[in-house]
This record gives sequence, structure tokens and C-alpha cells, in this order.
Amino acid sequence: MSYSQDKVLGMLWGLHAGDSLGAPLEFLPPSRAWNTHTEIVGGGKFNWRAGEATDDTDLMLCVIKSIQNSGQFSFDTLKREMLAWYESNPPDIGTTTIKGLRNLEAGLPLRDCGFVNNEFQGNGSIMRVAPMALLNEIVTTSYQGREQTLPLQEVLVTQTKMTHGHQHCVHTDLIFVEAVKAVLEGETKQNVLARALRKACQVSPFIESRMEKILSTSWNDLSTSGFCVDTLCAGLWAFMKYDSLEEALIAVVNKGDDSDSCGAVAGVLCGAFYGSDSIPRRWLQKLEFRDEIRDQIQQFFAKV
Repeated sequence: MSYSQDKVLGMLWGLHAGDSLGAPLEFLPPSRAWNTHTEIVGGGKFNWRAGEATDDTDLMLCVIKSIQNSGQFSFDTLKREMLAWYESNPPDIGTTTIKGLRNLEAGLPLRDCGFVNNEFQGNGSIMRVAPMALLNEIVTTSYQGREQTLPLQEVLVTQTKMTHGHQHCVHTDLIFVEAVKAVLEGETKQNVLARALRKACQVSPFIESRMEKILSTSWNDLSTSGFCVDTLCAGLWAFMKYDSLEEALIAVVNKGDDSDSCGAVAGVLCGAFYGSDSIPRRWLQKLEFRDEIRDQIQQFFAKV
């Protein structure tokens, strides 16, 4: 693994920035224009402080703490971190995530925790999954004293199913991580989208058909719901449509609805593509976990 440390830092700061920028607009209808809301401020349904992390950033931190190095992933750590977060009574937590974490707490097998019913197709996994792109294609996992060496795709599937068992949730994670890897490897935007589409072709013709419409979708027609496929497409849309992280995140969060998660997914792609300096300083200074994310990335690269 030879990714740029600056790209990886940009990826996770970008996630936090999109999350915090979008938080006050969550559950609201679209703004009057794509650039109505441009600053990280407090407020919203949960009365967020300016720069406070929502569940998007919180759960991403659970994932990054579970990556011991590029070839090792601890499901014990991930389970412990997610349950500790859940037990802290976070103000904003999705229904699907709650149900999965309750099953995890009860001791169900990791892949049996997430619900597979059609009403549970939320974006609670795609919003946290970006750090998994730092893992090699072959990963040694540990859980309850047992080690296994597995293909990354198998590790990704298990990570998703800990809370989100529906096939659309699994497939959006696989497609998104492929796109993130492409960005971190220095691909052009066009090649990033092409790689994501190839992955979608392999795993889900339904998601592929949705992704094929990204470039022709206008801001007015963009869907930013909590449906995992909408969130994936909204993040890719913002990444492809705008030439800076700032404009991309502003555009996608101003559509309201699940604005923080769509902003987080767009922030991952844009932050990885443009690097850490692309996050406006006025935003960066407000991010609750700015320093912790930097420290986590420094620790990760110290082990590479």
C-alpha cells in the first residue's frame, strides 16, 4: 500500500467536513439554491454545535481504530468501539444501525446482525466504510481469538453486515470502496467513475443503472435520501460535477434530507482527490475530531 498520507488525511477530514457542514440541514427540504448554506454552523434538529461530529464521523473513527495496519483488521476492536459509541446515547442514530448494534450486543454472529428486510436499506455503513480502502487485497482478521486470512471483499461484507444486512447496503459499500481506492491510487475522475461502474456491473445491475444517470442529473433532480444507493450516487455526483471540495460539499448538503451523510460520502472522495489543503481553513478549524483524525492517520502510516 503506497497511498499518499495527505490524500488519506484529506479523505477523512473531508468526511468530517461534509458531515458537519450538512448536519444542520438534515431532514430539511432543499435550500433555495445550491449555495445557500456555505458555513459550518450549529443548530438543526439535534442542536449540533458548530463542527460537532454526527454518527457519520463517530462510526468512521470506530472503523479506523480497528485497522491495525494495511494487512490486519480487528473485528473485536470494531465491535467494542461501536458498542461503546452506542452505549454513550448518541443523539442521532439510524434505525437500521440501532437494530444491528442490538444484535451485535446480544452476541449474534457478525454477519447475522444486520437486518435484510427491504425497509432496512439505509446508509449507516457506507458513511463509515471509507477507512477500509486502506486495507490490502488480502487481510488478516481477528475475532474472539480466531485469526483468518481473507480477501478484502469478504472483510468488507462482514463489516457491512454487522449492522446492515440488505444486499443493496453490501453492494454500495463494495462499489464505494472501489471508488475510494481509485481516487487514492491517483486515477482521474473519469476513471474513478468507470471503476465504480465496473464494480457495480459485477455486483448489482440495479445500482449500475442508477449510477449511469449520475452525470446527467441536475442539482434540482438529485436525491439525497438515507437510502444507501441514493447516498452513493449523491456522493459520486458531487465529486464528478464540481472542481473543488468546497463547491461539491456545499452543493450536495444544500439538497437537505440526509445532508450530513451525503456530505460525508462526497467529502471522502473529494478530500482524497484534492488532498488535505482542499478543506477550507475556516471549516477545518471547527471540526471536533480534526486532531484525532490527524493522529490516527499518523499512527497508521507509522505502521506501513
